[in-house]
Amino acid sequence: MRPALSMLEDPRLDMAAQNAIGFHDDIAYVDYRAWPLTTAEGERLARRLGGKSVLMLRNHGVLVTAGSAAQGFERLYFLERACQAQILALSTGRKPARRSGGGRAGDRRAVRAGDRVGGEERTELHFQALKRLLDRSERIMRVESPAGSL
Repeated sequence: MRPALSMLEDPRLDMAAQNAIGFHDDIAYVDYRAWPLTTAEGERLARRLGGKSVLMLRNHGVLVTAGSAAQGFERLYFLERACQAQILALSTGRKPARRSGGGRAGDRRAVRAGDRVGGEERTELHFQALKRLLDRSERIMRVESPAGSL
């Protein structure tokens, strides 16, 4: 859904869905030109990203920066959910309801306030749980697959 949103004339993520709130004022948008094969293109993208953690590249996709793989994964996970909700809402042909502007920064602070759960970093707990699910799924596939088919 991220690439689909980046293909729209206005690719901005609306702060209408709950999953979007954590991205309030944290997404930069840029026209995607080509593979960043030169330092100049990489520098252009870095300048456009600025102090934000997400760079939406028009007609291409998204770039996310984070302090760890777990944080980066969670940013992508919730960005994907927010973009999916927006694309689905737009597909109805009706205008999505927009949250009032006054609460966005406060809502974002509230989302960020839950960074720790039981003294542990929430993103790390989320990442570890998803890895356990993948490990379990892989074991099940090995057991259910005929010998030699993997």
